[in-house]
Amino acid sequence: MKTVLTVLVVLAVIALAGIGFIFSGMYDVSAANPDRGLIRWALVTTQRHSVEHGVASIKGKIQVPNLEDPQRIRTGLIHYHEMCTTCHGGPGVKISEIGQGLNPDPPELSDIGRDAPEETFWVVKNGIKMTGMPGFGLTHTDDEIWDIVAFLRKMGKLSPQQYQAMVHQAGLGAPGAENEAGEHEEHEHGEGNKPQ
Repeated sequence: MKTVLTVLVVLAVIALAGIGFIFSGMYDVSAANPDRGLIRWALVTTQRHSVEHGVASIKGKIQVPNLEDPQRIRTGLIHYHEMCTTCHGGPGVKISEIGQGLNPDPPELSDIGRDAPEETFWVVKNGIKMTGMPGFGLTHTDDEIWDIVAFLRKMGKLSPQQYQAMVHQAGLGAPGAENEAGEHEEHEHGEGNKPQ
């Protein structure tokens, strides 16, 4: 009985210390100062395991389409160029000031082809809290998300010149640029799906 009481007291002290820390304002939420040490480890480890759990929950339930289909890659390029280059850049395209100000830093996506396609799909569809990575499953269909995955798997093999040639062939300018009629280019997408 004494051991149980000791454990309960220790848990209560830890809980009170945690609540005290939350209300103290001591944790620096400034995006200008990256997390270090134990906090960084805890956040990165939590994120990694959460993504792994999310991917495990969809494996076997979704079918990976042909990610080598040139039309799928071209459509994925359009979505990526319009929505993702701001934070992630691209071959020969620098990350914008917005992307440079994010904490944690947006990852370099040129080696994304090493990840399982289901993992890339899950992250693009669901996003990741407190990283600036939105969940595109709210605005894009699964098929459109697979288009983005197909392009991401191709992007790491592209030189800056090849990327710019693909952008030009797709009729795109700089992200958010105006077309020849002076109107902002908008890519079309479906109604989207709820995150899985």
